This record gives sequence, structure tokens and C-alpha cells, in this order.
Amino acid sequence: MISPPDRVTIWQSQLTANDFPPVCAMSGQPAETWHKFRFATAPPWAFLLGAIVVAALSRRASGYLPLTRASLKKLRLVTWTFVGLLPLAVVFWVAAALVAPSDSDPTRSAITGILVLMGFISLIVGLIGVILRARFYGPTGKVMEQQPGYYEPVIELQRVHPNFVAAVRQRQQVRAAQYGSPAQFQPQPGPYPYQPG
Repeated sequence: MISPPDRVTIWQSQLTANDFPPVCAMSGQPAETWHKFRFATAPPWAFLLGAIVVAALSRRASGYLPLTRASLKKLRLVTWTFVGLLPLAVVFWVAAALVAPSDSDPTRSAITGILVLMGFISLIVGLIGVILRARFYGPTGKVMEQQPGYYEPVIELQRVHPNFVAAVRQRQQVRAAQYGSPAQFQPQPGPYPYQPG
């Protein structure tokens, strides 16, 4: 089975140890920094039982992926644009409470109604944006169930750059070749050279 060019399967320990080549997961350029990603996958039937059940039954994994500074900046910009709308909704509601008329002034009543409406719009757009950003922008991961005979679960990284996919697969093949012939295996010294910072 051939997987799409923007997906690669890794071990959970690989994600936890930040064991990736220094290639940006989003742009495919040489990486300059690392960013922590958290992945969670729930069974499909859990969504029928509500958010608490989904959160309780989700398989989780987290670790750092290599990025360029520009990719990290774009990721943060998209995230904080939508997160920033959530407190803005509260600001609109506080302003509406301050402007609310104590008498039957139609102008102040109209301004109060507009501020309350803008608060609800900010809240809804912010929540939808936060959910969609996590789902449709930047790398995502599907945490698979641990299969019998394996020591750890497998994660399928999705929406990553094909250059990153190629570099990860090349590193996996080199490791497999080293472990396949014990006479040639040389243990790697110390921590990985590209740690998050």
C-alpha cells in the first residue's frame, strides 16, 4: 500500500526522542528550530458519547518536530489570530454592559445590542478557528493502537512536507540497515545533536 507523499509512519519513541533529521516538517527547508506538537486520536465511536469520553479514550503522543523560523511564525500567527478572538468576545460583552442604558435610550440600546452580537461572533469564529487550525493547518498525527508483538504504538504524521518524509524514511532505512547487520552497528554517542531549544 502506497501512502500519500505528505505522510510518514514513525514510532512513538522517535517522536518522544525528537529523532528527526533537521528538515522542516512544513516547508522542507533546513530546520532552524523545534516546536512541540501534541497528537490525540480517539476511537470513531467515542464522538457519539461526548467530549469528555473522547478526551478520556484518546491515544496521545507528543514531541518536537523540526521547523524553520518562518514556518513557526506562520503557525503561531494562525493559532493566535483565532485564540485572540476569544478574549475579544469578553471585551465586547464588558463594553456592552458599560454602555447598556439605564433608561429607554434607543441609541444606547442599539449600541449594546451590536456589542453583544459582536461578542458572540468573536466567540464563535474564535472557537471554530481554533478547532479548524488544529485540524487543517500544520502537521497532524494519527496515533495508532499498539499492535500485538510491538513494544510501542505507531504514529502517522500527516500534512508534512515531502522533503521531510523522504529524510525521515532515509534515516529509518539507515537505522534498519545498521540493526540488520550487527557487525557494522556502531552505537550513537550521547544525546541527539538537534534538541529543541
